[in-house]
Amino acid sequence: MPKVNRIHPVEAETLSDAWLEAIRLILGTDRTRIDNLIVSIEHPSALTPGDHAVCNTVDSFLRSKDLLPLITVANTILPGGYYRDGGAKAVYQDFPASYQASKSGWGTYAGRLFAEKVSSPKGDFIRMERIVEKLKKNFKAAVKMRASYEVDVYDSLSTQELSIYQPGYDSKQDIGQPCLTHLSFKLNVREETVSLTALYRSQYYIQKALGNFIGLGQLLAFTAQEAGLGVGHLTCHATQAELDLFAQKGKRRVTWSVKDISDLAEQCTATQEVSRRNSEALLFV
Repeated sequence: MPKVNRIHPVEAETLSDAWLEAIRLILGTDRTRIDNLIVSIEHPSALTPGDHAVCNTVDSFLRSKDLLPLITVANTILPGGYYRDGGAKAVYQDFPASYQASKSGWGTYAGRLFAEKVSSPKGDFIRMERIVEKLKKNFKAAVKMRASYEVDVYDSLSTQELSIYQPGYDSKQDIGQPCLTHLSFKLNVREETVSLTALYRSQYYIQKALGNFIGLGQLLAFTAQEAGLGVGHLTCHATQAELDLFAQKGKRRVTWSVKDISDLAEQCTATQEVSRRNSEALLFV
């Protein structure tokens, strides 16, 4: 029997490189959906000129289909505008007030991470604030805990720290469940950095993945900055990764083809190369 690849790894330096390599990998199969696509990004918080060029190209495609732009997708993971304008205080205090006023449905990942508090015998706490404080404390401790920033995402007990899946609500849904199900932070003692692994039950690579990468990179940068650490690598594991070919806009279905995706990847690669060449030329001016 021919060998079947059960794990599909991608390793890249930047966000756009990672997204493009993943797109090419899926296009290279005879399917639009694969299991266990594991993408590792070495510099997830840095946006190079090539990244900006790819993001602009993808944004143009998404807007032409009346889909959410990348920044909106990214902001569902970290409320970046609040952090930029008001620092951690704005993220922990101002964003929750705004979120509760506008929340609909299950909300957003950012809402669960920064606005919806967890109750415990020692008082209520914000999930990400607790993770940041643990990282700070453990890095300064004599015995440093490298991998104590975990939670079973299906655990609804009050001791949970970073649960995204909420059984009482999410288990009732067949569609529309959160796709991002788990976040795992690691303290890298020797490098004095923190890294992040994100687990997706399913991930759309056209509508969402690049925006997801940006948002996760920003979340990792936020966590590192507030914990006094450097930014490590980002790993994104999609247990199912899909080259989505349509989006439902109310009663209207918006579609595109595999050829459209291939053309988009080629266009992104071309604009990325032009941007890189222009950047290199500036070094000699």
